Amino acid sequence: MVGRPLWERKVPSSSLGAPIFILGFEMTCAEPKLPYLTFYHRPCRGYHLSGDGAEHIILSPVFEASVGFSSLVLSVNFCPKGQDWLWTEVQIRQDGKWSPFYKLALYSQKLSHSFDEQEDDFAKVCVDVLQLKKPAQAYRFRLTIGGEAALPEVAVCITDAQAEYDPCAVLPPDGKRKVNVEPISQMQLAVSETDRIRLCSPTSLTMALNALGIDADPLQTAQAVYDDKAAIYGNWTFNTAYACRMGAEAFVTRFQRLNQLKDFLKKESLVLASIAYKRGELSNAAVKQTAGHLVLICGWEEGKIRVADPAAGLTKEVIRYYDAEEFARAWLVRKRGLAYLVRKK
Repeated sequence: MVGRPLWERKVPSSSLGAPIFILGFEMTCAEPKLPYLTFYHRPCRGYHLSGDGAEHIILSPVFEASVGFSSLVLSVNFCPKGQDWLWTEVQIRQDGKWSPFYKLALYSQKLSHSFDEQEDDFAKVCVDVLQLKKPAQAYRFRLTIGGEAALPEVAVCITDAQAEYDPCAVLPPDGKRKVNVEPISQMQLAVSETDRIRLCSPTSLTMALNALGIDADPLQTAQAVYDDKAAIYGNWTFNTAYACRMGAEAFVTRFQRLNQLKDFLKKESLVLASIAYKRGELSNAAVKQTAGHLVLICGWEEGKIRVADPAAGLTKEVIRYYDAEEFARAWLVRKRGLAYLVRKK
């Protein structure tokens, strides 16, 4: 087990013994209002369990947020075996009133399934993200587990979408760092051209797993994470769950500054970033423009961010350097720092 880094520190909870962790960061400029918080919940007392041997329902305690949040992403470290399956739901509280539970994901070894769009006066479910119509102050989640799978670890990433962009965000960490990654081009995979352009997430995840010493194949990864309801390969829940199934630990979070990479990007911990940019906004980009694309960050030096960009046409072009300021705009501004971490257990 890799030791827990310093940026993971325990914070008070609304229930005795409830396992909440916040991803905190050392700051180089004035302290921000921490608009992005990720709580990592480990199985512990404080949960309410019910059900029989074939199916169990786990209801979490109420978790009070220190900021009003306007979006929520829930990811799980779930390792199904045989016929095991997991159904995830979340509920939020706004101004003293609770919403209904929103269905998020159904996952097993053979099935990765999101749900039809759900919308009411509280929020709207956009595949794997809960978008709130006004800020909420608390949440709780419900897990239904079929079979004998262990209670999973759950990460909940909440966001204050009204927070202003941090002017220090473009500053990369000092010095340089390089994590060795074996490049894979999604454009070279043995699938149709239509499918190739959709495989950035499973290809990036495969590169990350391989870099951690876990033997993974991009097409097998793609098959495992495919959301058969939304018809996409980039559902956050299914990618993190598959990383766990392969022997790693993974969860969704958000970054506020490039400088935060120094605490997350190591040989045993990798960052997969969601980026978006218009034509001409990201020099040397593998594709000229995109509304959403996933890349594997694997280092930095001299004002550049080193990435493994799976959209490169040739394998030898996958590893490339992007200008830090341009990359910060594509990732931290356009996608509000959305990423998932994949690390050794």
